Amino acid sequence: MTDINNFAQLYSELSLNPDLPILAERCKLLTEILLDCKSLPQTQPVCRCLGAYLEEVKSGLTESMRDFQIVEFEEEAAQPRQKEWLLEDTETKCDYCRALNHVLLVSHFDRDMLPHLAGLLHDITHSMVADVVAPQSAETAIHIIS
Repeated sequence: MTDINNFAQLYSELSLNPDLPILAERCKLLTEILLDCKSLPQTQPVCRCLGAYLEEVKSGLTESMRDFQIVEFEEEAAQPRQKEWLLEDTETKCDYCRALNHVLLVSHFDRDMLPHLAGLLHDITHSMVADVVAPQSAETAIHIIS
């Protein structure tokens, strides 16, 4: 079986190094296509492509987290107990998307479960995209640490 990372080279858009919001929007579109799939042979090509894009999103989030750390809050009560990264929850959502996509790609499951698994992947992906495209809170102060 081909490794999911090798699929990235099959999609020419990924070689153009699109930015994180564009990658996230593509994932959103692919999950919408996945909702229309009715069988495993239909889902597999979409899941392979989605897997390649999710890997790029994961890499982009990892890079972003190196640069952006929440260090100041408007309200004292909102202060984190430890270092907190701006996109930490988004990275977790991306990991959930990758796991669900993997299940859809390699698992044999009851055909009745396909719409539910695809729907869950769709919902989590849309939440992840909302985090990347529009910041979670406009009131959070973001400072770049040199």
